[in-house]
Amino acid sequence: MEYWDVYDKKGKWKRRVIRKGERLKNSDYHLIVEGWILRDDGNFIIQRRSLNKKSFAGMWYCSAGGSVISRETPKEGMIREFKEELGIDISEDELKLKRIITEKNTIFYIFLVRKNVSLDEIVMQEEEVMDVDIASVEKIQQMIEDKTFIGLDYYEKFFRGI
Repeated sequence: MEYWDVYDKKGKWKRRVIRKGERLKNSDYHLIVEGWILRDDGNFIIQRRSLNKKSFAGMWYCSAGGSVISRETPKEGMIREFKEELGIDISEDELKLKRIITEKNTIFYIFLVRKNVSLDEIVMQEEEVMDVDIASVEKIQQMIEDKTFIGLDYYEKFFRGI
């Protein structure tokens, strides 16, 4: 069973823990990390979410992402997600925090990793990921328009800031 720490809107831990899936109160927040691997050629590693996922099943998404579990920092959670979903080892020094976004009951930590990863290096976690690819910003934007890529509000500013 997975547990999440509960935070206030400013990201301060409330000294409470809930089980994954438990409803958060209006004043409660949990942490989610999203990571983008940017290769030397200017393209990103992207993943297609498994059809078993409850949300956005079969949709394309950033390189890796998920909930930060209890007692983890956002960086630790991001490192774990890269390893679990793609089998890629990322160090804390490679993680560059690009944005923190608070939305609904979630605080998103958005990371960029500049690393020349090939598709051959990736070991997908089948429960989470059904495919991986390499994509330019333009290709990702087209996929968002085609509604095959999860479209989040921060993407435009994120891509401009790279």
